[in-house]
Amino acid sequence: MGVLLATAWQLPALAVERSNAEDAVALVNKAIDYLKKNGPEKSITEFNTLTSPFNSTSDINKKGDLYLFMFNAKQVTAGQLVHGKNPKIVGKDLSEMRDADGVYLIREIFKTCNSKEGKGWVNYKWPNPVTNTVEAKQSYVVKVDDFCLGTGIYKP
Repeated sequence: MGVLLATAWQLPALAVERSNAEDAVALVNKAIDYLKKNGPEKSITEFNTLTSPFNSTSDINKKGDLYLFMFNAKQVTAGQLVHGKNPKIVGKDLSEMRDADGVYLIREIFKTCNSKEGKGWVNYKWPNPVTNTVEAKQSYVVKVDDFCLGTGIYKP
């Protein structure tokens, strides 16, 4: 009985649903549509709002674990334009930021946005605020006009 209780007690921690690659691509595509329809100024305001449906549980962010980020695609040191979970870093140059393995993840994001394809996945390791451990993460990024727009998921 004690083993059964211990196992049942642990189930909720294991049952945390995470967004997957398909969810991330769908969110970014909806953000692109919003950006094209509403323009940069209104979109940047919306994407920086913590309670925006892009950054919180909603019909377009069903699990609520995704959030948007956006940079000026022309200059890696120009500073972050959008961060849907931490608006305090908006405007800061993050080009020197590294992941747990020393990867310059913002530089990799820029490289992917400015590639011939103009979109793709960037892999790195990052602290997961839910599990409090460093985990494998990947961000889907797309170049839209002069912007690099994306979101990230923790890999299972």
